[in-house]
Amino acid sequence: MLRRAVLVMAMSACGAVFAAPASAHPSPAGCRANGIDLTLGKSVDSPSVVRPGDTITFQVAIANTNSVLGIPCDVTGATVGMAPPNADGTANLNPAAPSTPVASNQTYQSMFPAKVIGSFSWVVNLNPNVEAAYALARVSGTLHDTAQDHAFADVVKTIGFTVSNPKLTIDKVGSISAGQAPQNVLYTYVVRNDSGTPVPMNNVRVNDDKCANPSYIGGDNGDSLLSNGESWTFSCTSLFQQPGVYTNTATACANSTVPGDTTRPVCSPPDTWTVTVTPKPKGAVKGASATSPKRCTVAPTTRVKVRARELSTVRVRVRVNGKNVAKSLVHVRGAGVNKKARTNKKGMVTFRVRPKKTGRLRISSDKCGVAARLSVKPARQVVSPALPEVTG
Repeated sequence: MLRRAVLVMAMSACGAVFAAPASAHPSPAGCRANGIDLTLGKSVDSPSVVRPGDTITFQVAIANTNSVLGIPCDVTGATVGMAPPNADGTANLNPAAPSTPVASNQTYQSMFPAKVIGSFSWVVNLNPNVEAAYALARVSGTLHDTAQDHAFADVVKTIGFTVSNPKLTIDKVGSISAGQAPQNVLYTYVVRNDSGTPVPMNNVRVNDDKCANPSYIGGDNGDSLLSNGESWTFSCTSLFQQPGVYTNTATACANSTVPGDTTRPVCSPPDTWTVTVTPKPKGAVKGASATSPKRCTVAPTTRVKVRARELSTVRVRVRVNGKNVAKSLVHVRGAGVNKKARTNKKGMVTFRVRPKKTGRLRISSDKCGVAARLSVKPARQVVSPALPEVTG
C-alpha cells in the first residue's frame, strides 16, 4: 500500500516541474537569496490521536519566494524525502538515513509559489510506551546563485503527533467443563487494562455469544475508571438443556478517556470456554431441574490502596452462593508477598502485608476457582527535610 502511495506522490509532483533555468549563472540574473522553503503538515483526515496500526498522512509543500532580501535564485535537481519517526518516537535527524522520496529531480524557479507537491502515508509502528512521535521531511538540490552550481544544505522540517496505545484483555473461566443435561454453567470474566500508555477507560462491557448480559461484580477502586493495571470482574450464567459441546466466545470492550480518542472503542482479543454436556442417565426423572451453579467470590471487603514498602491491612471475605464460608484457606501472593490464613466464622480473614515492589497481589481461596487481584502502587517518594545551616 505504501509503495503504491509513493508512486502516486511522485506523479502528482510532476505537475510542479518548471522548465530548467538557462545555463547562465546566477539564475535569474540579479538574484540575491535562497528562498527555498519546505512546509510539513498532517492531513485533515488523519486522527488527532493515533494508535498502533493507524495510518497517518503527511502533506509536503514547497515554495521558492522571498519578499525581504530580494529576488530568490532558481533551484534545480531538488529532491524531497520523508522519514517516519524512530521506534522511540524521536525524529530521524540523521541526513544519511534512508528516506522515502516524495519528489525527485524537481525545478523550483524563482518566485515559485507555495504548492503541495505530495503526500506521505505511514502506518504507526512504535515502541509500546511512546506517547508522542515526530516525522521529518527534508529537501536538497542545486542553487543557482554563483557561476558554479552550488549544492545547498538540507532544509529540514519536523511535525509531531500524539500516540495512544490502549490494550484490553479478558480472561474467561467457566464453573465446570463437563456435566449432565440439563446443566447450569457460571462464567466469570476478568477484564484488565494492560495499556502501554496511560489510558483510563470507561463504559466497560463484556459480550458473550452464548450468555446474555454479563453483569459487573467488582474491582473498581472508586473512580469509575478502569485504570492501567486495574482488573474488573463480570459474571453470567447459562443453562444448557440439551447434550452437546458448547464453546462460548467472549470479548471485552471499553472507551478510552484520552482527549481526542474517545469515540473509538478499545476491545480485547476473544477468549473461549468449552463445556461438554452429556445426556442424563437412563431412568432419570423427566423434567428434573438443572443443578444450581456455584457462585463463589473472594474479594477485599473494602477498597484499599496498597503501596510498595508500606504496611497495609487487607481484609478478605469468602462467600459461596451469597453465604459466608468459615475455615476457607486464603492465599495472598505477589509483589514479594506470600501469606496464608483461614477465614473466621464470618468468612473473613485479615492480612498485614508489606509488598517489596509494585505489581499485583493475587488473592485466592480453596473454595473458589477465581482469584481476586489487587494492584500495588509505587512507593511514596520521601524527601528528608534540610538541616538548618549553622554559622559560627
